[in-house]
Amino acid sequence: MNLFRSLLSLGLISCLVFLSSCYYDNEEFLYGNDDCVAEGVSFASDIEPIINTSCAISGCHVQGGNGNGVYDNYDNVKAKVDNGSLQQRILIDQNHPPNGRLSTCQLIFIEAWVEAGAPNN
Repeated sequence: MNLFRSLLSLGLISCLVFLSSCYYDNEEFLYGNDDCVAEGVSFASDIEPIINTSCAISGCHVQGGNGNGVYDNYDNVKAKVDNGSLQQRILIDQNHPPNGRLSTCQLIFIEAWVEAGAPNN
């Protein structure tokens, strides 16, 4: 009876430890993002806001910034798409912006826009 009680206590403690352990994961990575529908991606409403908040910021892709190119208008961004450097840095290497990776949804939007020919819409 004493052995049974000890095993039961050990089992109960093990279960509590197992159930109380924390495990953090990126929910967007695990389950996707239902709000991320990349159909009809528009430069003006979808891509330009990403560029303005992540690329064309002080010290980077603006006049006088350190970035290779100025992303202050469609033509300048399109030139980087045409030569492949935007896709290389953002979609393939995924090392830009250097202050933090774009979200999966942002990457999906950029990829869809590029695949559609990077239209000025």
